[in-house]
Amino acid sequence: MFGKPVRTFVLAAVLVRCMDAGTTVGMVLLCTASHLASPLRTAGLVGAALTIPHAFGFLSAPLLDRVGDPRRVVAAAAGLFAGLLMLTTAWLGKSPLPVVLVLALGAGAVGPMLTGGLSSLQEGRSADDRTRRLRAVDALTYGLAGAGAPVVVSALATAISPRGGLLALSCLGLVGGLLVLRLPVGRPPAPDASVTRLPPTEPAHPSADAARSGLFTVLRHAPLRRVALLTWVGALLVSAALLTGMRLGEDHASGYGGWVAVAFGLGGLAGGLALTIRPLRMQSDRGMVLFVAALAPPLVAVVLVERWFPAVLATYALLGLVVAPQTVLSLAARGEHAPDRARRSVFVTIAGTKVAFASAGTALAGLAEGWNAQATLTVLAAVALASSIPAGAAIRGSRRYFHRVMKNTLSDVMRTTFPGD
Repeated sequence: MFGKPVRTFVLAAVLVRCMDAGTTVGMVLLCTASHLASPLRTAGLVGAALTIPHAFGFLSAPLLDRVGDPRRVVAAAAGLFAGLLMLTTAWLGKSPLPVVLVLALGAGAVGPMLTGGLSSLQEGRSADDRTRRLRAVDALTYGLAGAGAPVVVSALATAISPRGGLLALSCLGLVGGLLVLRLPVGRPPAPDASVTRLPPTEPAHPSADAARSGLFTVLRHAPLRRVALLTWVGALLVSAALLTGMRLGEDHASGYGGWVAVAFGLGGLAGGLALTIRPLRMQSDRGMVLFVAALAPPLVAVVLVERWFPAVLATYALLGLVVAPQTVLSLAARGEHAPDRARRSVFVTIAGTKVAFASAGTALAGLAEGWNAQATLTVLAAVALASSIPAGAAIRGSRRYFHRVMKNTLSDVMRTTFPGD
């Protein structure tokens, strides 16, 4: 189905994103094994230092649109992340904590290049089946890394040591960075008349610097703005729901929380794999409205079946299935609607801010620990529905405006062409 370039991309993306996704778990294991005074507090601070800089990924994002070969930027980012992770791992527990946190902040600053930056290397501006299938493959690499990285780092920590496991994970990321340099990246091919290509969403801004700003472009272009907002809301809700579900699993028995995360991950992998076989054909903004609203039924179902743990696992697997199309549609919108001059900046900006919103969702779920899980999940379901309604109304409104403009334009043309009628 896919050629060698796609297989190379998959291998590079899984290795690089495993390094990114497995870091937090590895840090928790390392802090616990190092017998620090406050291991969880230290792991939390390091994890926050790795995550917070993602929110500012839009500051470095324009670099990808300015350089001649963006592969080198992504590969260098992978190498820098791996090097700083090695130093953080080696110095944790042996050097002052502020020094370790500065290293972690540096690694986190290049994190968006490993997610959105790597995704932007896939060419494709059309909404045809092949491009959508490639977006689904990209989304699948996120699922593989998210599900596989904790297993890999835990196994390496058991076989070697937590410190050795993190160092090995860094080496895997270095290999992935080298594979990035083997990806074919060039100018997009000439448009094919047989392929439907989406029209530009809005005229380019007169200032080249402003147009290259990913955040400015996302906020200015209506379809991108809608998809980005729904992407952020979905990330916040899903991360909060996952932590709440893990807490619910621990209420059943110790260790059951991890199985909730496994069920969610398997559901996401199944959904991503299905979309590589049968790609989505709906418009990205309409699809995001649908699938963000579709988060509500599984969340409500968890509340109804929370006393029977197998049913809880099934509902979280269903939640993972619903999240998979969101990832694909979010990636598709960036490729199909972003202006050429800011295309890669848009990928990095949305990816970085998505991580920040996911972290915020985890934090909010932690702060809501005083609530029972059922109340938290009910609120999350209500927010999913409430956020999708205005977005859907905005889409309907913009289309009605478009039809009204076209109707008036045609009327003017007819009056000008046939003035006597």
